[in-house]
This record gives sequence, structure tokens and C-alpha cells, in this order.
Amino acid sequence: MKIADGVYVHFIPTQKYKTNRIVFRMTGSLNKQTIAKRALVSQMLATANQTYPTVQSFKERLASLYGTQLSTKVSTKGLTHSVDIELTYLKDFFIPMNTSLFWEVLGFLMDCLYNPLSIVAQYQNKVFDIEKQNLMTYLDVDTENNYYYSEVQGRELYFVNEALKVPKYGRVELVEAETSFTAYQEFQSMLTKDRIDIFMVGEFDDYQVLRGLHRFPLEGRQVDLQFSYNQSYSKVVKEKIETRQTSQSILQLGYQFPCQYGDKDYFALIVFNGMLGEFAHSALFTKIREKEGLAYSIGSQFDAFTGLLEIYAGIEKSNRNQAMRGIIRELNHIKLGRFSSSLFNQTKKIIRMNALLSEDHALTLVEQHFNKVIFGDKKISLEDWLDKIEKVTKKDVCRIARQVKLQSLFFLEGVS
Repeated sequence: MKIADGVYVHFIPTQKYKTNRIVFRMTGSLNKQTIAKRALVSQMLATANQTYPTVQSFKERLASLYGTQLSTKVSTKGLTHSVDIELTYLKDFFIPMNTSLFWEVLGFLMDCLYNPLSIVAQYQNKVFDIEKQNLMTYLDVDTENNYYYSEVQGRELYFVNEALKVPKYGRVELVEAETSFTAYQEFQSMLTKDRIDIFMVGEFDDYQVLRGLHRFPLEGRQVDLQFSYNQSYSKVVKEKIETRQTSQSILQLGYQFPCQYGDKDYFALIVFNGMLGEFAHSALFTKIREKEGLAYSIGSQFDAFTGLLEIYAGIEKSNRNQAMRGIIRELNHIKLGRFSSSLFNQTKKIIRMNALLSEDHALTLVEQHFNKVIFGDKKISLEDWLDKIEKVTKKDVCRIARQVKLQSLFFLEGVS
């Protein structure tokens, strides 16, 4: 439901949970210059505001609302960057008579958004500096993880677009360059220029919600966002080798696939990836890790919004060529249809089971609803989704596998 240009409220009714959830999402264009600013805004939103100016008072207020929980999240889809504020609170049925948390929770959200911890057009320096350091520490720790580091380096090698080379929370040097002023100004820009989506998950009175949101100064805005990205194929495979003091080496491969979220071949891609490396019964795991003992861990994953399929393997550096040949071999087997009906059918079964289980998670419902909204005619129900998975044939899997092309190879060589 549109409440202003570029501002929408979505009701997702469900009686599955004891809690209601409000997710306030701000989505803007993915831009290397603003990623770190937006990540810092996410940190500040979950820390304090003018009404509750300390971390302790902020948490105590949430606790007084029968343990209401607030969290923030940063995510990307294609060439967009989203910052979410999520508030989860008990439904009226589970708290004392004549008590309703909706208005108090909504008021708390309004304080977070429109009464931030600021002084003269910038965040309060003391709290901001702590949150900035926390984010830099978090990014530093992540960089120490060899798998995360290899994934980041692999994506930087694969993508042509500069913004997609940067992790969703930014890099240490980008965060370090921001100030309480630049982050606060970005937040004000987000409130007035970003696409706003407000998700109400649970049991809500639509009239009360709309009456409550009317208090928020949400004015119309013109937003042009690109939720899908697919770069041109290159005949040249980009390669990079880097050494690091570690006992394990990581092979990170980037493949391009031609379809996007909701396309006809999208469902064949899901089955293909499941057969290749997503699950414990997948070809890469059972053949290269378990049978041949060439990898400590190995798997594959894909991003339907950027056209990137990643294969990763934790190996001994001396096994690099053997592991690479094994990955190519298993991929070729799927291209040529040299796989068992058992692998094909078991993959479909696990995909169906995971899809049904995901319906029990409120945030999954939010993402499914959001995808339906932004991709318009590509929206499908869970029943239709499961039916399309069921109708994927072995020929469909072979066809999509033949269209997957290697574009990048990053090797983190462990040095004792």
C-alpha cells in the first residue's frame, strides 16, 4: 500500500508467532561513497537516541516494553543498499489485560528515526566514535577469517562495478574516513530520498497502523533503483594469487550465469546449484572432499540479483591443481547429464523441505514479500514456487550448467 510516492506499508498477516514485527527499511542506490556511512547509521540506530541517550537507558526502555527487541541489518540486492530497523514485541494476548504495546513500540521507532542522538547537524561524537570503532573492529575480525577474506577478494576480482567490489558494511579504510557529520548527513538523506518500505508482520489493525504512520513525516520522493545486475561476459578469466600466514589455502572461483531472479531458468539454477555444491550430498562435497580428500571444505552459492555463482574450497596449497581439475570435472558431468537420478531427486527434496521450513521465519516472509513487490510480474506463491521446482527436468539443469562461465579465480595461498 502506497502512503506517499516512494513510501509503502506492507501487511503480512500471520498467527504463527507470539510476537508482532515491524521492519522499517530504507533502500538507496549502492554507491561506494555511501556504503560505510549507511553502515554507521545502522550502528547508531540500534544504540541510542535523544530520548534514551545512553546505551543503558535505550536497553532499559526496550526491556520495560516486555522485552521488546530492536536490531538493525544492512543488505544488498543488485545495485541497491538497504538498512533495516526491526522491532519485535509481544502480541496483546500474551501480556496483562488492557495493555497494548503497539503505540509505545511505534513511538520508540519514531524516536530512533526522528529524534536521533545528534548535536547541531551531527551525531554526538562520544557515542559515534565508540560505534565507529566497533564497526572497524568487526570488519578487522572478519578480514582475519580466511574464507570471508577470500570471498571479498574474489568478488572484488569478479565485478566490474566499483560499488559491488565493496562489502555491504564497507571496508575499514572507508569507515575510518567517515565522521559524525558525514554519517548524520547521510542519515538525513536516507530519510528523505530513500525508498521506504514498512513491513507489519503478525496481527495488526490496519486502520491503527495507518493512523500511527501518519505521525511520521514521510514525504513523497522520486526513487530510481536497480535491483538486478548482470555484467557482460568476458573471454578473459581474471586471476589473482595472494599469500597469507595460514596453514590452509582457499580457492575462490567466480562464474557468471545468464538468468536473474524469477526468470524461467531461475528454478533450474536453484536445482543445479544444489546438485553442484550447496548441500552435504552435492557432487563437490561427496566427490572432492569425501571421496578424494582434496578439500577441508567445499561448496557453491549464487546471488540471483548479480548473476554471480561462487565455488569455494579450503585446501592444501599443493592440491590446488587437483582440486581445480576436480571442480571442472564435476561441473562438466552436470553439463553432460552424467549424474544419478538419486542426486537429482534428493536435491529437489531438500530444496522443497528448506522452502517449507523457511515459511516459519518472519524475516523470510518479509524478503519474499519484498521480492514480489519489486519484481512485479515475477511474483509467485510458495505453492507455485514448489511446483516450478518440481517441474525442473534433467535437461533444464544441463542447459543452465552449460551457460555457467568462469570469470575469476582468486587463490589465497597459505604459507607456514
